[in-house]
Amino acid sequence: MRKTPSLVLKTPSEFSDEAKGILASDLASDDALDVGADPHLHLAWFALLAEAAMPVGASLSLQVLTSSADGAHSYLPLMILPDENGKIFGLSNFYTPLFGLTDEARADASLIERLAVDLRKGRPRYAVAQFSPMDPESRSFTLLKSSFKRAGWQVDDYFCFVNWFERIVPGDSAAYFRRRPSQLKNTIRRAEQKLGNTPGYKLEIFQHPDESLEQAIAAYVQVYSRSWKEPEPYPQFIPGLCRLAANKGWLRLGVIFLAQKPIAAQLWLVVAGKAHIVKLAYDQDHSKTSAGTVLSAALFRHVIDVDRVEEIDYLMGDDQYKQNWMNSRRERRGVIAFNLRTVFGLALAARHVTGKFWRRLRRCVS
Repeated sequence: MRKTPSLVLKTPSEFSDEAKGILASDLASDDALDVGADPHLHLAWFALLAEAAMPVGASLSLQVLTSSADGAHSYLPLMILPDENGKIFGLSNFYTPLFGLTDEARADASLIERLAVDLRKGRPRYAVAQFSPMDPESRSFTLLKSSFKRAGWQVDDYFCFVNWFERIVPGDSAAYFRRRPSQLKNTIRRAEQKLGNTPGYKLEIFQHPDESLEQAIAAYVQVYSRSWKEPEPYPQFIPGLCRLAANKGWLRLGVIFLAQKPIAAQLWLVVAGKAHIVKLAYDQDHSKTSAGTVLSAALFRHVIDVDRVEEIDYLMGDDQYKQNWMNSRRERRGVIAFNLRTVFGLALAARHVTGKFWRRLRRCVS
């Protein structure tokens, strides 16, 4: 049986040789694991976050939560941020639509509880542990809440954001579009007709790790730089995600060109019968063409009719436009645990409870 790496928080490059070997083995077999339908819970996703989207001074631990030696592990990826003394977090940031254990079905509840005890009583001793955003119906959510509670932490959960999604009849995009609002259908029809008659119009969906991939990534970056969105704080993350997704067969990177210039781009991931809409952007100089809407419609048709997905997920946010494309709404929640053995944990627990009380009171009187 291989020894489980101890909870030592380091940067990935400083992992022990043993930990690196286990991680490399599991990354190599990641596609074969029963990791569910969400790419954001794959070990490779967390490895990319660690490599390309961690703030300076952050440190990382991959805590192994399986005791078997069958060559596959469930991990709880943890991080400490340089300006958050006394707190430990699940490895996530603003790119993260869903956090949880990797291969959660393999996770050993007793090892999670042992970890929670170590974090509460050991050295260093942590005042707060926080994991978000999570699916409240997942085993990860249940295990983290119950294990930390049994280990003596004061545990609660909280609202993170709304997630819009729709379950689909595979292969029947016509049925999907019939359910859309009339205004959206009319916009799609008019914009497709206008763009289709424009000289130099081309729509492509890139999927494979071939010679066209880097050109497609460059087109996406160009569109994003000319969009309304703030510059990426970690500019290597999305290109890295595109390359990872192409190598794993997840990538659906749609781009619209006019006269060889990219004017709209969207990054989608398709994994195990589910499509995830990750990033959308269009060139503001071409906003009147509704190229973004045309590209969305093309990608919806592709994932429904070609990939034959059973669900499409808009990931993060309660934006009004998402309600035109989706018919179902659910919440993502976080888990927070307070160590009442520490003064800091006691103070933060009191502030959390007080804030929760006042929010409920305001809802009652409004």
